[in-house]
This record gives sequence, structure tokens and C-alpha cells, in this order.
Amino acid sequence: MRLALLIAGFIALCFGGTATADAPGRGIGRYLHATWTSKDGVPAMVQALAQGPDGYIWVGTGNGLFRFDGVTFEYVPPAPDHPRGAIPISALLVTRRGELWAAYVGGGGVEIYRGGRMVGTGMHDAAGEITELREDKDGAIWAVGGRTRKALKRYRNGAWETIDQRWGLPDKDYVSSLATGRDGSIWVATDKQLYLLRHGNRRFEAVGVELGFGANLALDPEGNMWLSDAHGTRMLPDYPAGAREPKNPVVFPFSGPVRRTAILFDRDGNLWGSSFTSGIFQIERAADKASAEGNISLYRTENGLTSNQAVSLLQDREGNIWVGTELGLDQFRPANLFRVEPPADGAAEGYMVTADDAGTIWLASGPSLYRALPGQDPSLFSTQPGDIQALCRGGNGSVWLSTARRMVRMRGGQVAETIDLPGAGETYGCAEDGLGRLWVARFQHGALVRRGNGWHQANLPLPGRPQDIVIDRDGNPVIILDRKGIVRVVGTTARGWTNDQIGVSGLTGVYAGRDGMLVAGGEGLALWRNGRFDRLSIADHPWLRGVRGLVQTASGETWMVNNIGLLRIHTVDLDRAFSHPRAPIPHDLFDEQDGFASRTQRADGPQIAAGGDGRLWFLTRQSVMRIDPGRLSRNAVVPPVAIRALVVDGKRFVDPSRITLPRGESNLSIEYTGLSFSVPSRVRFRYMLEGVDRTWVDPGTRRQAFYTNLEPGSYRFRVIASNNDGIWNPTPTTLEFTLPPTFFQSRWFTLLCILGAIGLFWLFYQVKVRALAAQMRDRMRERLGERERIARELHDTLLQGVQALVLRFQLVADDISPENPARRELEEALDRADNVLAEGRDRVRDLRLIGGADDIEHMILEIARKQVFSPSTQISVVSEGEPRPLDPLVWDEVARIANEALFNIWRHAHARQIAIRIGFQPDCFSVRFRDDGVGITDDVLRDGKRDGHFGLPGMRERAAKIQSRLVVQRPPAGGTEIILIVPAAIAYSNMRRRKWRALVTGGRIG
Repeated sequence: MRLALLIAGFIALCFGGTATADAPGRGIGRYLHATWTSKDGVPAMVQALAQGPDGYIWVGTGNGLFRFDGVTFEYVPPAPDHPRGAIPISALLVTRRGELWAAYVGGGGVEIYRGGRMVGTGMHDAAGEITELREDKDGAIWAVGGRTRKALKRYRNGAWETIDQRWGLPDKDYVSSLATGRDGSIWVATDKQLYLLRHGNRRFEAVGVELGFGANLALDPEGNMWLSDAHGTRMLPDYPAGAREPKNPVVFPFSGPVRRTAILFDRDGNLWGSSFTSGIFQIERAADKASAEGNISLYRTENGLTSNQAVSLLQDREGNIWVGTELGLDQFRPANLFRVEPPADGAAEGYMVTADDAGTIWLASGPSLYRALPGQDPSLFSTQPGDIQALCRGGNGSVWLSTARRMVRMRGGQVAETIDLPGAGETYGCAEDGLGRLWVARFQHGALVRRGNGWHQANLPLPGRPQDIVIDRDGNPVIILDRKGIVRVVGTTARGWTNDQIGVSGLTGVYAGRDGMLVAGGEGLALWRNGRFDRLSIADHPWLRGVRGLVQTASGETWMVNNIGLLRIHTVDLDRAFSHPRAPIPHDLFDEQDGFASRTQRADGPQIAAGGDGRLWFLTRQSVMRIDPGRLSRNAVVPPVAIRALVVDGKRFVDPSRITLPRGESNLSIEYTGLSFSVPSRVRFRYMLEGVDRTWVDPGTRRQAFYTNLEPGSYRFRVIASNNDGIWNPTPTTLEFTLPPTFFQSRWFTLLCILGAIGLFWLFYQVKVRALAAQMRDRMRERLGERERIARELHDTLLQGVQALVLRFQLVADDISPENPARRELEEALDRADNVLAEGRDRVRDLRLIGGADDIEHMILEIARKQVFSPSTQISVVSEGEPRPLDPLVWDEVARIANEALFNIWRHAHARQIAIRIGFQPDCFSVRFRDDGVGITDDVLRDGKRDGHFGLPGMRERAAKIQSRLVVQRPPAGGTEIILIVPAAIAYSNMRRRKWRALVTGGRIG
């Protein structure tokens, strides 16, 4: 084994300096690189990385533990009983159960993230720095305490135990790394040698491999154990199976000093590693390599790595590789766009590209011509005496190139023809049409066409200098003039269109489309078909501005390049769009986040070409780029969605799922995230708050939702997300929360408000009733005063005068002899006069009040007596309730209604019994008249009166004057019943005073 190590060291010396950063498209050059540093929120040196089943990436730093969602680093504090000062994280592990285990330096031990917080595991005598956490086949957790003796511990059955010499490990050795094999065996690398613990055993055995400094172990996808140390990185023999030699003996050396190593195999079998001093390296399919030479890809600070001190490695669930360094985080993800070398980057003369009929790609830069056969990279084909000014496809599998003085046709890898150009000058473009004619756009000479053996000036219908020439789908040349118009030549006939006629302004290119001629400009894209131009405007499709290159492939895709990137559209969708120009067009954009690192050239000629292998080649200002549509890396992983926090009045509720918020809150924000890390800035969201949002809200890439003035109640918030390639999560993540009402928002308060409103309405009603009653009393007082005045006048004038006349006539009668017949007649007249006086006095008395307002029973008996009922008629008067004085005006109306009721009974009923019931109720005053007479007829009940009689209508009118109700009915036992009901507020003269007393004392009214 020592011989093997010597050989490995020799290889490292021989080849260590040969590993360099790879060309684009090879090794790490196949990946896009992104960084996060302190300006992006990375707290400090990143020492450990892990990804949980919820999708978060956990970042262990010198400032503690953080949770990363691609945008935000969220601090997770240690357990409450955590030792003070032991904040840095040295190792992380996500177990098969999905739990996160974190190791703290400074004796902080190991803690677990459970229920949204860290909890301790009870590790005593923890090492100063735990460098690794591993889970074995049986679910036990192993903690490696690097640079400390007797620091290997195992957590099993809820407790930690020390793995020491009793297990066969020397106490004097430092444990560097630990890994578990597929068979459950435990591999331990110390600072001196390698040990193996077979599954089920309790004693390690040395396997006889001496180790260098900073060893690290890792398992590849095929189950082979690999070791990396100062001697290099290599596969180990399958010691548990009894093997003594590895399946692949190649040792991959380091190119610089080694302090400590870290290695990781991705799911494709590619090996990633670091030595803590020289950045990172990658070896594609390391297990299959027959040699280390030329197979080690390096990436360092000069290539863009945040620091050469790379500490930790991780592959996330989307396949991205993460590297933690002393200065930040680096991400590597598979690229779709690749820079092509050669030609060299940043050529001052720009680039040219075309493809011949065989699918070979031809590239030009300066005087150099490059050729890329299908499936191969470009290689230098020839160097011309001067700069190549134009490059175009020719007929019969040929390619034309132009220099300042001649045209050269290349066919079959050889120069097939050379033609001198007339005079000197610049060539802007060239093309060979379907008739075999060669067209050239020259700055000084205009558009030239070669017919036979000579050059001829093309006669064009529009003015302007030719800037480029293309061939349409029918083989006809189309000449672009000063980007202000185009001319199409069919045979010998030329037809031109100006910018205004085309409608896209500032022409940037003309392309042969499947459905017709496509013309691009600063204001969109136009299609010539059926004798007219159809247009797509940038007002509806802003991504169509200034298309500089366009190609349609046999697979039915249209690819375009402009300053925002490379665009892919299904050709049928593009053709359909010209018939419906305002409708959205499905498309994919490959921009700077996909490796499109420059802008399109301003040069003329084709800017994109399709090779025979399906790869597309396009030009930018900085480089030639390539994409393989058949091998695009697509992110098919559905992004998990998490609700990070609910914020109310500045208070954050972290990781909520169901929560009841403080009373009185109505404004809140919800922070959510989509855990897709390939391109976090492209993660899009949709959310809905049930009961508030009618449809899904599209906030784009915003990761917060805001709601104001929410009513109390229970709510359900749902959110979904899509990854960078538009794959949506079909299952929403939900948050249920309740906004409890304050007292003023509760149902009790609403009920009290209703009751208060009812009370106010009742109070208003009572005030209104009292006001109406007061108005009625005033009017009745006026009437009563007027009646008393009339009674006084009648008594003091008319009755007194008549009485005096009667007395005088009586004196005259006394002087007449009794035998005189005139005396008898006079005395009879005087008797009649006495009757008239008596009746007059009765009417005057009727104008005045009868009795007192507090003696209603006496008043009714007096009225009954005056009716002169038969002696056989029995009259009974009964009072119920506590008698109360009636309002004088009410008393008067009651008396008149009673008088009319008793008069009707005397006149019409022929009753033997009359029952009068007077009621003094708290809410009303009532008088009931009931007889056992002949009863009221049906027609009177129906019409409310008897023809020619006005007693009943008069009674109703008097009842209405005092806002009372009069009921006339025929009882089942026969007879007639009349009921007068007067509201208490109107009937009783002292009602207001008694009600106030009841409210104060709680006593009853009445």
C-alpha cells in the first residue's frame, strides 16, 4: 500500500499542474454559475449545507444556523438552554425521517430542529468542533469530532455513547471522516489509517491503508466508497466483500496544497471536491475514467468562485450543485447555452455564421474561417489573405465567403471557385438564388448580380444602399436597403416595400419562413403572405423587438435572437398568431440567467444557423454561442411552497398553519416562498384568500400578500408556485387563521345595537305619541273652552231671557180669570215653555263636563239613568284595576261614546241585561258594553252603520280623535258588544309622572 501511495504522489507531481479551467461545454464549463455573498445576505463563512424534505436549504455559518429559500436567509436560533457563545455551525445532517441535526462549535453539541425550533440532544463533553454528522443503516447518528481524540460519538436509543478503544479505534488517532456503505458497514478515516466496522459488529478493523492529511469519504451512485486526502482522490476496494483492489485504480491528484478535503458525487456520477485551498474540482463520471490526465476540471476565484477556501458541498433536489466558501455560496446548474471556442471571445471584427446544405456550420472572425461538422466543435479551416467580410450559403452544398477583392466558393472542404469583385470596397452581404445567380451587396457599388461571366448592377425600384441579401423560401433574393425598405426579385422582376408599407420600422432582418417571408424591425414582426403583410406589434408582444436572427427547424420550432435573449416558439403558434395578433403567444426565453451573456451584433448577414445535428449556432457581440434543442436541461421538479410567516402589527408568526390572531387586528401580510433554487428570480406565484379574493391573484415573483380591513371571521389562504421552467405545483399550501372580533365587532354588540335602535325607535315613537296627544289635548281644550263659553252664553242670555218671559207671561196669566178660555191656552203654552227651558238646561249641561275625571263609573251610571230603561232591565257596572284619573278631554269623549252606546242599547237592543266593564290596565284604558238583546245585524257589522243613522260612525270618529280603537262585534252567546280601548299614554292624565317613577324605583305601572 505504501508503494501505491508513492505512485499516487508521483502522479500528483506529474499531472497536478495539468488540470485547468475547462472550455465552455466541458467539465464545469457545462454549468451556469451564480453566487450569493454578504451583499445578498450570506451571514458569514459557510461551513455546512443540507436540504430538508420541505425544500429549504439549511446553511451552517460562523454566525449560526440559517434557512435559505433562494432569496432570503432566515436565522434559526439555538435551543433555549444552548451554551452562550457556541453559535457557529460546523456540520449539518438531514436524516431519512426528515429531521435536521446541527452541530455547534465551542462545545455546543448537537441539536435537532423540531416543531419550528431547535431542541437539545443531551450531548455531554461535546468536542470543540464536530466536523461530520452521519446516519447509519439502523438510524443511529454518528458525530465526528475532528482534531480531538476520543471524540467519535453515536446517538442511539435517545442517548449518546463514546466510540473509543473498546471498539477497536486507537485513542491517539484523530477521526477525520466517516461514511456508511450500502451494506450497513461503517468506514472511518483517521489521520493515520482507514478502519471498517462491519454491520452488526462492535469492533472496528484496520484495513491496512495509510492515509494522508485531511481525509474525506464519500459513496458514489454505484455503491463504491471513495477516499480523498493529500495523496489524491481514488476509489477504495470493496473491503467488506473481501476485495483488495479497487474496480478503478486511477488516482486523481490535487493541483495545490491540501488542508482538508471534501468530496461529493452527484446523481449522474460526477465527482465534485475541494481541498480548502484551491477552489473546487469536478471529474465527469469519475468511476469510468481510465486516466486522470485531462479529466480534472477546476474552478477558482479567477473563474468567479467566491473564494478558493471551499468548505462544504451539496446537491439539491433539482440537481444543482452548491459550494459553501468562506465568503459565500456558489451554485452550479446545468447550462443550455454555451460559448463556443474557437473563435476567441470578444473578436474586434465580430463574427459571421452560416450552414451549408450538408448541415456543416461555418464561422468566420477576421481572416479566420472555422468549420464545425455535425456533432463536433469548430476547428480552424483556413486563413484568408484579408478579413472575411461576408459569409453565405451557396448552391450544391457550397459556401461563399467574400473578402475585399474576391468571392471564394468552398465545397467539400476545398476551394471550388474564386471570382474577382469589381473594384475595391466593403461587402455587406451575399447570396446565391435558386437560379444560380450570385448576389453581392457592396457599399460603393450597390447591389451586384453575376450573370454568365460578368457582374451587373441591379436595377432596384427603391433608393438606398444595400446592407444585406437573403434568399426567401422560393429561392428569390431579398435585398435590404438602408434598413428602410426591401426589394424582392422574382426572375427579372423587382418589387419593393418601404418601412411604412411593412409596418415594423427600422428593419433588422428578413427571413425565409415556412408560411411566407418574415420581416423583423424595431416595432415587431411582419409576415408577407397572400399578397399582404400581417403584423405582430411590440405593444402586444414586447419581446419581439428588434429580432436579429431567425431560423425555423424541421422539428417545428422557430428560434429567434434579439437583445433580450434567445426565443423559442412553436412554429404553428407563430403562424396562428398572425391571424390573431393580440392573443398571447406561448414562448420560452433564454436570457442572461441561462448564459446569454451579451447582446446581438450590429453586423449584417445571418446571425443564427441550424446545423445538421440539430444544434443551433448564434452570434453575440462577445462570442459565438450554441444550444442543442434536443438536449435541453429542463427543471421538472415541482417546487414545494411554504408559508414563512404571518405578520400582524409588526409581530411575526413563523411557519404558521393554523392560528388565531389578537382581537381587533384587520391588517396583515403573509410571507410565502417557492423552494425552487435553479433560478429563484423566475419562481412565480398565485394566491387566493377565500372569502376575499374571487379568483387567483397573480403577483408575479412577489413573495408577500397584503390584506387590509379584514372583517372578523375565519379565513383560508392558499398559494401555489411554478419553477423556472413553468412547472406549477398543483397542490396549494394553505394557512388557516381566525380574526376574533372585539366587543364592538361581536354579535352581542350587534344585538345591543339592534336593541338600542329599537329602544330609540320606541322612544321616538313615545315622544311622537306624546306630542300628538299634547296637540290633541290642546285642540280638545280649545273645543271644551268653546263649549263652556257657549253654555255660559246660552245660560246667561237665552235661558235667562226666556225664563224672564215665562215669568212675565205667568203674571199675565194670573191676572186672567180662570174661567176665561184664553187662560187655559196660555197656561198650556207656559207649560210647554217650561219643558223647553228644562230641555235647554239639559243641553247646556251636556256642553259641560259631567262629574269629575276620576269618577268614570258614576258618570256612566248617570248616563244609564237618563236613558229611562225599563225597570226590568238590569244594569251592572264593574271596574277592574286601580282607578286612575282620566285626562279631562279623554273623559269627555269617553262619556259621549258611552252615552251613544247606551242610547243605542235602549233604543234598538230590547235587552234585559246590560254589563258594563271598566278596565284600568297599565297599557290602556277600556270600556266594554255588552247586552243580551236582539243583537246587531250582519249588514250593520259589514257596513259599520245603519241606513239613515250616524251613531256608530260618530262613535268611531270620536275614538279616532283620541287615537283609540272601537270594536263592535256580536258575541257567540248573542247580543251586541262594544269595546273602547284607549292607549295609556293618552288616557291617563298622570301617565308621564308614573312612568318616570317606575323607571327610578323599578315599580310596576298601574
